[in-house]
Amino acid sequence: MSNQGVIKVSNPVRWGIISTANIACAKLIPAMLASEYCEVKAIASRSPEKAREKAAQFGIGKAFGSYEELLNDPDIEAIYVPLPNDQHIDMVMAAAAHGKHVLCEKPIALNATEALRLRDIPENILVAEAFMVRHHPQFDILRQQLRSGEHGKLQTAQILLSFMLDNPGDFRFDTKKGGGALFDLGCYTVMTARYLLEREPERVFCSMARSTENGTDETTHAILDFGLGQQVTLTVGLKMAASQRVQVVCEKSLLDLSAPYVPGKGSPATLWVDSHTGLDDAAPQPRILPVVEQYQCEATNFSRAVRGEMVPEFGVEDAISQMRVIDALFASAESGQWQEVAK
Repeated sequence: MSNQGVIKVSNPVRWGIISTANIACAKLIPAMLASEYCEVKAIASRSPEKAREKAAQFGIGKAFGSYEELLNDPDIEAIYVPLPNDQHIDMVMAAAAHGKHVLCEKPIALNATEALRLRDIPENILVAEAFMVRHHPQFDILRQQLRSGEHGKLQTAQILLSFMLDNPGDFRFDTKKGGGALFDLGCYTVMTARYLLEREPERVFCSMARSTENGTDETTHAILDFGLGQQVTLTVGLKMAASQRVQVVCEKSLLDLSAPYVPGKGSPATLWVDSHTGLDDAAPQPRILPVVEQYQCEATNFSRAVRGEMVPEFGVEDAISQMRVIDALFASAESGQWQEVAK
């Protein structure tokens, strides 16, 4: 697919892509090319050859051999940042200083102190952490179900996300670059818990199994205590079979998203709801949800927000709150004790 493949709105947002990272080339660039609200104008890499190669592949007009050249291009309105985790916050701040809106891959920083720098960005510059799953209808519909009250109070949720990462050279095995299961996968599960409860946890407990080779957490288990008797348990792993699940247990119903983070290609997402009272008569009923490309929804929604057509629900303050929870999880894993979440 190229920039010429989709009929665009009269004034699509002009995007620049910082680096030729796999997630950019496999997910976000195709998603932007498929969105009527996006026009990918430039791509940059520290390797001019890679920038030219990807520009030719996707029909992108400009290929820059440095990130600074792209940031200095006055034709670019918004930047997508898919760099290694330790480079996120500096690039976000640099892009914002050049007047660019920024969609940044998660985690947007490595701790809350770094994330607090985001408050220095002018309010007219939009910044969002790229949790694409929040743009899939299944997340919104699950939250609407919880808000409706028909299932009673949310009592607990269990969230699982894992896969087998077998490339020793991957930056996710480098602690200095923000590697590990909590930063890579746990940020999704923490976000999900906060999204569903619609408030911040009061305290957390975390246990990590770390690699003897590189020190990163390969498996992380956690409990997020939101008060009022509501707790969420999380398990994430980089050395486990691929698995994903969000199960929410309310007073009257069990609600289950079987593919919350990576829905099947071309297949509908499904929300299963079981409101039977006994274990022996369980009969979950499926609610089939629309087939969408969640990365395209993310790119479209951010671009519409840039154009003032919608108000983004999550921005700088959400990113800071997210990092405070992750800070508390790391602190708990270190101490072996419950850790209060900073306010």
